[in-house]
Amino acid sequence: METDIREGTGEKSSVRGHARNGAGIGRPWLSILVPFYNVLPYLEECLSSIIEQMDGDSGIELILIDDKSTDGSAELCAELIAGARCNVRMMHHAENRGMSAARNSLLEAAAGDYLWFVDSDDKLLPGSVAALRDIVRSSRPDVVLCDYLRGDGVPIAAFAGPVGKLDDNIETLIAGTFANRRLHIWSRVWNRSLFASGIRFPEGVCFEDIATVPWLMLRAKSYFYSAQPWVYYRSRPGSIIAQISRVPRQFDVRRNDDLASALNGFHYDLAHAIPGVKRETEALLGRFISREFFKLSRRLVRSRQYADLAALRVLIARYRGMMEGNSPVPFSRIAVRYLLKGQIVRAAELWLALALAGRRPANQEAPPMAERSRYA
Repeated sequence: METDIREGTGEKSSVRGHARNGAGIGRPWLSILVPFYNVLPYLEECLSSIIEQMDGDSGIELILIDDKSTDGSAELCAELIAGARCNVRMMHHAENRGMSAARNSLLEAAAGDYLWFVDSDDKLLPGSVAALRDIVRSSRPDVVLCDYLRGDGVPIAAFAGPVGKLDDNIETLIAGTFANRRLHIWSRVWNRSLFASGIRFPEGVCFEDIATVPWLMLRAKSYFYSAQPWVYYRSRPGSIIAQISRVPRQFDVRRNDDLASALNGFHYDLAHAIPGVKRETEALLGRFISREFFKLSRRLVRSRQYADLAALRVLIARYRGMMEGNSPVPFSRIAVRYLLKGQIVRAAELWLALALAGRRPANQEAPPMAERSRYA
């Protein structure tokens, strides 16, 4: 696929203070990577929030990629970066290829030691880049985590774990991520070395963050959690999450299949990366998967696309087969754990979904974990 690279006309700043590669050429400490497609109403606010924070730091590059927009987003972007006095350039896909392909193109083009993927309908909050710079200078973690603001201004914690210090316990990183159920790529800044083993966003599928973030964390050796909101997250009507969750009478099989299979093989890789992984960590992973199974089952019921109860139960059983095989803890045991912790509603919801599914059919049993490892 053709990818055309065009640079903004902004002034290139000096490389003083950048990292140096083997040839002695300056390299940015941070690459901010923004893919966009038909986001005209939000693009200016997003880019302004980034460019304003790049002022005076010659070690930051901003790379944008237009995934063949048709609403004028590319033209607006070109105007916005034309006068920017910072290191910014725009790339173009010759055809629309989707979010994963756009992020992969940005990844290949990035030169920074750290990579921050920012969605084009979100924005960076004031002071976020400065806060990141301080953490990188003082600690050099493999992963930096931050919180975010929801559209209504409510702060959301992306992690449940140690705050404000460098930590090398990667099991804590995994557990704290699944505990809060926040697996976005954009609420974390990544050392580019984590991608060196070949991890890429899976192209042609939805829920690419869930299929990528856990494996990146497994490769980390340290992390730092800043419990401050750095990102303003906007949930817009046209997003995949909105379409899959808020259209009650529609059930998109392809997208829900992508969700159901996003964590294929992760339990196997977790057990190999962290020998003797704690039962509580496994329970948090299982709880995440079982919760997605319940929500998927609820969407099926609400869609009313399957008037025949027997047909509906076959589909729910199919998803149980796809998802429970990725859980280190049986779903029925997770329901019991909910009950023991006083989470009666959660327990009842999961039991209801399991009752609808019935026993997992033999032909829906997941293959052995060893055959499903994505990044062994």
